Amino acid sequence: MEQKLIAELDLDGQKILGENNKGIDLKVGEQVVVFIDNSYSIATIISEEKMMDKNNKKIFNIIRKVSAQDLQRLKDNKISEQEVLKTLSSKVHNYELSIKIVSVKYSFDKSKLFVYYTSDSHVDFRNFVKEMAHKLKTRIQMIQIGPRDETKLLGGIGVCGNILCCKRWLKKFESISVEMAKTQQLSLNIPKLSGVCNRLKCCLSYELDFYNECIKKMPKLGTKVKTPDGEGKVVSLDCIKESVSVSIPLDEGESVTKNFPVSQIEFSLVNKLKQTVGLDKKYSSKKLK
Repeated sequence: MEQKLIAELDLDGQKILGENNKGIDLKVGEQVVVFIDNSYSIATIISEEKMMDKNNKKIFNIIRKVSAQDLQRLKDNKISEQEVLKTLSSKVHNYELSIKIVSVKYSFDKSKLFVYYTSDSHVDFRNFVKEMAHKLKTRIQMIQIGPRDETKLLGGIGVCGNILCCKRWLKKFESISVEMAKTQQLSLNIPKLSGVCNRLKCCLSYELDFYNECIKKMPKLGTKVKTPDGEGKVVSLDCIKESVSVSIPLDEGESVTKNFPVSQIEFSLVNKLKQTVGLDKKYSSKKLK
């Protein structure tokens, strides 16, 4: 098998492989010019080089390190992109196309223009692309995106007060489900569980592993357990405090709810097993993008 000196690169949030066939002295964090699909792009080194089999892998050639002139070209491209975005948005209105252009991005050498748009239906924009490619003197690639990708491109502030995770650091969108909220005992208020993109918040998955492990140690909601104050029914769980709220019956049909550390609760291991199996079944279905 053919082996080459390969480095991992970050290209606009996408991990790609780059071959250093020119023997350039590369360091993690440095920007390089890469030849991709007949055009040049700027990527960032994210791993040290290592020998790797080239067979059956899509590997791009690293041309050189980014120079001061290259950085100036990037700035010029950004300015051009803002003007092109206005032009395209105006033309879309003229053509009466049912699309919304979210963002545009030039390849480093401006030989290609990527146009990111949203639409609720299939749109024939061949004449639009033909005219704009002729006017802008570049190839145009239309890329349809969804609400989460649109939000990632535009950015914004979340209800937590921080820059949106998808804009700041999140590289890949995971499947998010309502069951994740149920596991964390969050109120099933969909508007509150939804982010700027009007989809379930990505952060619902951040602490999920912790809650899954916690629930394995807890009795199931609604089951009968033994407490230091007698038998009762589980009404809520607190994974942070590792405690259980139990409703204990009193005389004349009344009851009182008390909190106990889970270590003081006696409950059936069968309930634990049923709950764990139930969780596995839930997360194998009802996944929402």
